[in-house]
Amino acid sequence: MYSHLITVSLEGKRLLGVILAAGVGSRLRPMTNLKPKCLVSCAGKPILDYQLDAYRVAGIKRVIIVVGYEGQAIREHVKHIKDLSIEIVANDDYEITNNMYSLYLVKRFINGEAFVLNNADLAVDDNVVKALLEDPRDNLIAVDVGRYDEESMKVTCLDDGRISDISKQIGPEKAVGCSIDFYKFSDNASSTLFAEIDRVVEVEENLKDWTEVAMQRLFQAQGLAAEVCDVSALDWVEIDNYEDLQRADSLFSQRTRSIADYEAYVFDLDGTLYVGSETVEDGDLAVQRLRDAGKSVYFMSNNSSKAVIDYQNRLATMGINADESEIILSSQLVIQELLARSVEKVFVLGTVSLKKAVLDAGIEICTNDPEYVVVGYDTELAYSKLIDACRLINRGVDYVCTHPDVFCPSEHGPIPDIGALTVMLQATTGKAPTEVFGKPNTVMVANLVDKYGADQILMIGDRLHTDIAMAEAAGLGSLLVLTGEASREDLEDSSVKPNYVEPSVRAILA
Repeated sequence: MYSHLITVSLEGKRLLGVILAAGVGSRLRPMTNLKPKCLVSCAGKPILDYQLDAYRVAGIKRVIIVVGYEGQAIREHVKHIKDLSIEIVANDDYEITNNMYSLYLVKRFINGEAFVLNNADLAVDDNVVKALLEDPRDNLIAVDVGRYDEESMKVTCLDDGRISDISKQIGPEKAVGCSIDFYKFSDNASSTLFAEIDRVVEVEENLKDWTEVAMQRLFQAQGLAAEVCDVSALDWVEIDNYEDLQRADSLFSQRTRSIADYEAYVFDLDGTLYVGSETVEDGDLAVQRLRDAGKSVYFMSNNSSKAVIDYQNRLATMGINADESEIILSSQLVIQELLARSVEKVFVLGTVSLKKAVLDAGIEICTNDPEYVVVGYDTELAYSKLIDACRLINRGVDYVCTHPDVFCPSEHGPIPDIGALTVMLQATTGKAPTEVFGKPNTVMVANLVDKYGADQILMIGDRLHTDIAMAEAAGLGSLLVLTGEASREDLEDSSVKPNYVEPSVRAILA
């Protein structure tokens, strides 16, 4: 349970504002195991910060936050904020109370004062609070007029515009729209509301009701006159569960720039367009939608166990035709670098496909006096290969790796990849690879950056530490899809942040 008390001077009138949060966010666990729901990120920004930014736009300067569950996390989050005066009040009974009790705790600050009230589990447009404050009417509920959501508070109105009811149970035939949980009350209305809250908390000894219950009693008895402030033109999402968070991620990440606003799109393959032998639904349609829009499309993989033709054939089974020039593999970059260094002989710890690619480039494969050991993702691994590789590395031959991935996603779950093999080689020989190619190495996209410019490329992938890290390092846009390695929980504590996060590449069809 949290509430925020804000004081703002608007045209000489002193106005208070309070933000209340309901509960600990149990439907967002495990993300809320160690922090309150209002600090969960939405499109890369804590939910609380959306509200603080709205207060700033409205001219709010003073904030009192009533904290409960994991309150220390909020203290840490706000302690360096300089442009707002923030004080902390503790609701020690948050486990047995609801948001009406949080409002009751700040009664001594706002009883008889005009104030703005809202809940803290909302990602909102910066102008929401401003819309309420600039409306000359005293008592208002911010309503998305014409919208109907089962889980939201709905309102009904009398013919004269006064609100007559607020409840989640109001049917679509009577509802004017959905309350977005932002309210403005005059000084007189403040006294009336707190008198009703006192009756609920002190007389009825009910600590577990919503603030809207007190409002509903007053509206139904016509003891408090409030009207609708239409905010249907402003974006908002009340975030209670993962579905809400996904919708908010998508909506607020694309307010500045849409996923559709790039010139070139680079798809990771395994984990993004398919997982092992299983294809991601509508991946072919997403690729075709981009091509129909005149976009350039590329396919990129760290997996060095297969050749370009193998990936062309795999994509073809999905209904995606890919030109050889549209496929970028880590093995190609290793070979290009070997040729640039005029390397003539290497030992390959890898598949027949990787060996063939090396031979086709004019580089000899040998086990006696190679200039490098090339380590790839070897799905044909034999112990004799490991012995040969270790023998050469122990003798002083440098080794390079096609990519760093520790495991590869499959329909059966993760399976060992080259990163796991590299750990074994390093533990055995005491020597690290001299160079690791593949994502997140930005050389993977260097040619595309030269052709399109970094700001015109969107990298689409399922791995934070490779796909998204490479995009961030190269200055590309990035879309994290949750069909492969990364989960929404992984993103929460990651230092690598994508521009967009979506359940799958189907988001391109939206």
